[in-house]
Amino acid sequence: MIAPADLPGVGARAILEALWPSRCALCGIAVGDLPAATRRRAGIRWCDPTALCTSCEDRLPAAPVVLRHDGVPPPLVVGAGSVNHPALAELVGVWKYRGRRGLAAPLGRLAVAGAAAALAAAGGADVLVPVPLHPRRHRERGFNQAEVLARAVGAALDLPVRPELLRRRRATSQQAHFAGDDPRRRRNVADAFAARPPLDGRTWEGRARAALIDDLVTSGATLAAAAAALRAAGWTVVWSAAAGAAPAAPGAVLLTPPDAAPTIPAAWTDGGGTTEGGR
Repeated sequence: MIAPADLPGVGARAILEALWPSRCALCGIAVGDLPAATRRRAGIRWCDPTALCTSCEDRLPAAPVVLRHDGVPPPLVVGAGSVNHPALAELVGVWKYRGRRGLAAPLGRLAVAGAAAALAAAGGADVLVPVPLHPRRHRERGFNQAEVLARAVGAALDLPVRPELLRRRRATSQQAHFAGDDPRRRRNVADAFAARPPLDGRTWEGRARAALIDDLVTSGATLAAAAAALRAAGWTVVWSAAAGAAPAAPGAVLLTPPDAAPTIPAAWTDGGGTTEGGR
């Protein structure tokens, strides 16, 4: 049953769907043609239309994996909601670069699965820290996808989200411009972040515990640079999590196998979208 307080938003969404029907980001079906009872909840804002049909969302690969990235010591544990299937990368690209904010809910579900797996493998954290965008890119996009996922994880695991603890102090090129094993990935994000020291007194072995949240992990270069900034400020980075990851990335060791093979189909597109790595 719809709560009375939700009626204005529900009515407005219905009008928007009637005027500008949204299509499923994977199969292309007009989501507005589906029965209202089968549509999933919207995304970041009340006016964000559903971006996946029920069938495609049910096929999203909820098969958590835990990786260890050994590229930059100490090793970084990464939990991901799925292996990095090309269609998942397409979904994240559509979400970030084409403004399909209704994808926040299904991608958040995968990030929560990855975070739960990482927590079970590496232990608890005191705060969740989303990988930040450069302020200019944040203004252009209107939201930071890592922060949206972090808030989904925080709500599920009862952990505070502290985006102000980490900032991107210089603009970088999109990581998607470089192949997964390209050394320019690490050079691109080296020293790109700055962190605030822990001040709230919640410590473990003398240092506060932070967990990093991002959207997709390919080489681990961005997470490694962000973790280095947090460690330099006095944090212990116990784990990180993302909606998806690439187990075959250079320097990555698969610690736990996925529970099931991905079932997500090839992505439908109307000319847009991109793959992982761009901030």
